[in-house]
Amino acid sequence: MKTKFIRNRKMRYGGIAALLTVLVIAVTVMANAVFSTLAKRYAWYGVMLPEESYEVTEDCYAFLGEVFAQNGGAKAEIIFCDKPENLQKEITQAYLYETATSLAARYPENLTVTCHDIWTNPNTVRAYTEGVDPVTGQTVQTKLKSTSVIIVAQDYHRVYALEEFYVFKGGNSADVWAYNGEKKLAAGVMRALDKNAPTVCLTKNHGEVFYDYELLYLLDDAGYRIGYIDLYNDEIPENCHMIISYNPNSDLVSDDVSEISEFDILNEFLAKEGNSFWVLLENGTPKLANYEAYLAEWGVAFDYYTDNATGSSFRYMVQDPSQSLTSDGYTIYGKTVQSGASGQILQGLDRRAVFKNATSMSAAAGFINNGDGSYTKGNRTLYSLYESGENAVSWANGKPVGGNGAMLMTLSEQKTAGEPSYVGVIASVDFSAEEFLQSAVYGNGDTLLRAFSHVGGNLTPEGLTIKPFSSQEISSITTAQILQWTLGLALTPAVLITLIAVAVLLKRRRA
Repeated sequence: MKTKFIRNRKMRYGGIAALLTVLVIAVTVMANAVFSTLAKRYAWYGVMLPEESYEVTEDCYAFLGEVFAQNGGAKAEIIFCDKPENLQKEITQAYLYETATSLAARYPENLTVTCHDIWTNPNTVRAYTEGVDPVTGQTVQTKLKSTSVIIVAQDYHRVYALEEFYVFKGGNSADVWAYNGEKKLAAGVMRALDKNAPTVCLTKNHGEVFYDYELLYLLDDAGYRIGYIDLYNDEIPENCHMIISYNPNSDLVSDDVSEISEFDILNEFLAKEGNSFWVLLENGTPKLANYEAYLAEWGVAFDYYTDNATGSSFRYMVQDPSQSLTSDGYTIYGKTVQSGASGQILQGLDRRAVFKNATSMSAAAGFINNGDGSYTKGNRTLYSLYESGENAVSWANGKPVGGNGAMLMTLSEQKTAGEPSYVGVIASVDFSAEEFLQSAVYGNGDTLLRAFSHVGGNLTPEGLTIKPFSSQEISSITTAQILQWTLGLALTPAVLITLIAVAVLLKRRRA
């Protein structure tokens, strides 16, 4: 039988073709493995990205034009602490200097750029060594460096470190990956010209835990002074128009246990037009009966599964493997509600927002569905802004308990005699995490800026995104898409080779 096979020319050619195919695949795989190992060992990498260009965008020019118009043509100055020739030698300073001079060239009547050599004449900037910390509000002494940047307007100045105009991976100042000078300079000029900048207060009496401070930087860019408040013991500042409760872990104090009711304090605050209260929590947040009772009055109910055997309640955990950035399916894209007022609020936001470890919300009892993503009761209307997608499933106590359509971000509006007041709820603490706010791919930052602009009526630098030194587009691929690409790239060559081998064998047999 063996001899017959060897003497059969057709079978012999077919066997050789199949063997060659196997050998080619084996050699290709081995060569790829060897080259990959050597490339990693000896850093054989080539830059295949286009040359970086950080010209000022028309969006930034338009934003500053509106800033100057709103402030009656007021003037601001950007001061560098070194000579122009020195600034242009070092690339990180050169990017920033070019951005500043471009802005001044577009608006010469409103913005000037000045350079001082603090090495030879430090007295020229000595007046700016004392200022107010934008986060703590405390007076601080600042040691100026040749890399410092100062933004000055009438009766206002602020010193920026060069690092503030860049984005670093994991907070490591040695690993810079994106330029943020355009947005930071524009926001800094806006803040300098706004003498009546509103204050946002973050609560500090409910076990709040900050994973990072990126939300504070975004609020600063949005033009807010930042303060902290213990609702139970402190008076709300007169110029405070927004209160944020970030990741609370203990409950509001009600009049059931104290003469001082945080319910009443918040109601009095929100009775004033244009004020807003925001809450960020997640599936790991403990059940807070008073918080949830208060938010239910504004139309927001949190979804729980109750185990009848034990009587224990479990928060919903929203999962969507088809629209997730992680393999566990719990870092999901939110689906925008495009109808009614919700669609108007989010109009033009084309980058997708990410909700990590989100819990589920729904409309509270008594709120009537208007059929357009909104629910009304009395003078209050709840708008669902983001929801889970069609393939999402909510889990609780290890069981699937809900489907798609879970609310992930809501905004409730209360009509007053003047401008409305608002309550906003985001069902993901990590919505405001650094990895999602400092991104040129995700829309979390612009979503928050849009929301703050909507409730406060103030101008924000929405749309002025960071500019990565390298492409980050792969980070927008979901786990489902990664699996599809992996299978496609792995199977396509094998299928093609198999088809070619079969065609060769058939041809040989017919010959």
